[in-house]
Amino acid sequence: MAKDLSSFINRLKESFPDDVVEVNRTVKPSNYDVTAILEHLTQANRYPLVVFDSAENLLGDKSQFSIVSNVFGTRERCATILDFPRDQYKMPLSLEFAKKERLAIEGKAGTITIARENAPVKEVVDVGDRVDVRKLPIVRHFEMDLEPVMTMVCAMKDPDTGAYDISFVKTPYKEARKLGVAIHSPHLERMLAKYEKRGQPAPIINILGHHPAFYLGSLSLAPWGTDDYAALSSFMGEPLRLTPSETWGRDFLVPADAEIIIEGEIPPGVREILNPFGEVTRHYQAQCLRPIMNVTAMTYRQKAKMQDIFSGHQGHWNLGGIPKEGSIYNAIETKFGNVKAVHLPHSGCGRFACYISIKKQHEGQAKMVAMEALTHTKLLQWVIVVDDDIDVFNEGDVVWAVLTSTNPRRDVDFIDNAHNFFTTAMGHGKVIIDATRPLDIAFPERLRVPEEAMARIKLEEWLS
Repeated sequence: MAKDLSSFINRLKESFPDDVVEVNRTVKPSNYDVTAILEHLTQANRYPLVVFDSAENLLGDKSQFSIVSNVFGTRERCATILDFPRDQYKMPLSLEFAKKERLAIEGKAGTITIARENAPVKEVVDVGDRVDVRKLPIVRHFEMDLEPVMTMVCAMKDPDTGAYDISFVKTPYKEARKLGVAIHSPHLERMLAKYEKRGQPAPIINILGHHPAFYLGSLSLAPWGTDDYAALSSFMGEPLRLTPSETWGRDFLVPADAEIIIEGEIPPGVREILNPFGEVTRHYQAQCLRPIMNVTAMTYRQKAKMQDIFSGHQGHWNLGGIPKEGSIYNAIETKFGNVKAVHLPHSGCGRFACYISIKKQHEGQAKMVAMEALTHTKLLQWVIVVDDDIDVFNEGDVVWAVLTSTNPRRDVDFIDNAHNFFTTAMGHGKVIIDATRPLDIAFPERLRVPEEAMARIKLEEWLS
């Protein structure tokens, strides 16, 4: 059986029952019920996958769809998503992602196209006057949000190459058959520009639920021109099943095992007001003008689960951080060959801070590694490079390295007039900190208990 969201949830319930919480009372997502429950769990330091079995839709009726959120709430669960041991949820998990990304880019994955009648996402097909996105239990997340917002991925197809790109795109509710489209992905922006230059509407789909590996894989920093449908098979561990769309037929394929798919077109040159919206940085994204999507079809399973991201919280940070750890590792290890670990910490929202440990071979190398990381993803604002005996997943160790090994006069660099994607007090600039021990001056060794003693002493034999 092909992997999908329900099969993953059932697997969690069987193997890790504490990982799943079900809410049976009817929630009103547009009145913050969903995010208030998730916030209470966060404040209690609990991060389970949450299934909201009963929810109101935007028409005020009980929705036929349930809601699933907080899927990526822990790194351990993200390991399970990729069929990887849960106890290796730190750098080994990132290296596993890096390996899957390399296989994906090398084109060793594939897809299968199946008939519409065999596709679970086509169990119900709404077209024409039957289309109404208000049937969905769309979540309003934070008190200043302008409108309820869907927070999962969209897919577009390059009009020249035919390659598909999948990226996370916020789609705020506008009308029964109209959504906003907050594209920030450079690849989707590039595709949209091609359609607009030709004066053509751009086909786009919103994928509101699938196996979680589908979403982790979509955040790979694969180069322009990579077909994401084919690449995603590497992360899912099986060929991605596709089926013809309702709007464009075989000219635009859609994931057959998704929960809900909204099809539509972006009219060229049309922009409307979007935001504010509570973003990954835990700040509101400012109001702006963005494209809109005229909805042409909505297809879904009989008992579909609508997936949502609790923006600006731990699951959101894991979702973006783990793929980038693997991607950045691939980029810098290829060039330098001495990288031990990469981590995008929660303190930087899994996006704009990066800690890298290396076995430094000569002075100046740490800065070169940091610059390579900065050019690999535009999201980074801070890069701190430490020695290979520093655990980048232990933020206290990283701060210790900064405070004891950094000479601010030569080891801290501010790069001015470098565009930052996220709004922080830094403005348009980036910071590199070389927190590796200097090699060109006498410098004390870090204390350590001998490895022989550590291996010889078994704690359980010595403590009563």
